[in-house]
Amino acid sequence: MTRDETKKILMVVQAAYSNFNPPDRTVTVDTWYRFLSDYTYDQVDAAVDTYIRSDTSGFAPDIGKVIEKLQTLFMENSLNEMAAWGMVLRAIRNSGYHAEEEFARLPVTVQKAVVSPGQLREWALAEDVDGTWMNVTQSNFMRTYRAVAAREKEMRKLSPEILKLAAGVEERLEVAKNESKNLPMTEKSPEMEERKKTFTPRIQGMLDRLKGSLK
Repeated sequence: MTRDETKKILMVVQAAYSNFNPPDRTVTVDTWYRFLSDYTYDQVDAAVDTYIRSDTSGFAPDIGKVIEKLQTLFMENSLNEMAAWGMVLRAIRNSGYHAEEEFARLPVTVQKAVVSPGQLREWALAEDVDGTWMNVTQSNFMRTYRAVAAREKEMRKLSPEILKLAAGVEERLEVAKNESKNLPMTEKSPEMEERKKTFTPRIQGMLDRLKGSLK
């Protein structure tokens, strides 16, 4: 979406909500453009239209509300946890000898909750004498899947530029980590120390949160 198209969107919002009167129109246009420029004009227009038609609060949408509507209208919906568990159960039945193939058939979000083909194989070979094991496994999977699905939803809200930046810095950290494994414990690589200085506290904090969420 272009900056001029952003102005058109804001004109629609202002026409629908008389209480929408930002003090600085230039800053408002710039801000909306910054956070919504990755979407097409038609997508944002549809999201704003949907909000206006369903709104009962009488207040104009903020950027976060528009992005929520965009997620609902145009992003792939995640399976609910029971449907995801049903897919895992079907995969388990054939994972004694074909775990890799069954794992590959699962949607990516479900794969992240299962973790690996080895986990499918382990579940397939487990003994469920009194039904307790299956109940515990189902509960644990569904809890993990809810967390993964929620994280995926939040990640989809980030712009491609931020995702690319995070991926690039993460890759550099991984390279630095691998290189450090080859150094004696008493030695410090000047190159490694210099590389660490390139990470600002803000980026390091963001990466720590991303790494923690992926565990």
